[in-house]
Amino acid sequence: MISEHATKPFLIGYRFSPEEPETPGITMRETFELLDELMNANIDYIHMATTEAWAQLRRGIVSEKSRTEIIAEYINGRVPYIGVGNIHTPAEAALVLDKGKTDFVSLGRALVVDPHWVEKVKSNKEETIIHHLTENDQQKAVIPTPLWKLILEVEGWFPVVR
Repeated sequence: MISEHATKPFLIGYRFSPEEPETPGITMRETFELLDELMNANIDYIHMATTEAWAQLRRGIVSEKSRTEIIAEYINGRVPYIGVGNIHTPAEAALVLDKGKTDFVSLGRALVVDPHWVEKVKSNKEETIIHHLTENDQQKAVIPTPLWKLILEVEGWFPVVR
């Protein structure tokens, strides 16, 4: 489809959750099998989906290393790897790049809390990064009402000062 329809470079990647907590569920060993298939299909990048970059392995592989590190070792530079998971500061992002051996870092909640996070880091204004929301920030943060309700209802999902 890309060769037929793309008018400019077009990347195909895959975002995946590395393991499932329930049994039966995907183990890390099965995750490696999935990664092999994806890389054999010549995708352009792998993007891990996890809420914590430094979470430990659940099942299928025994290691003291985090999922982020184990997957980076397994991929071994064969495709670009995007790390994610509870990253709020430039130092945390740098750690995922360095220790986690990822090629890129994905920010989620940090950008919802402060949409200007990247610009502030690029202009050496890290001290101005906003790290939490207040109950009155919905309009300022331009958050749609359904998401705002979830943010307030799910304790600990987003940093909200009440």
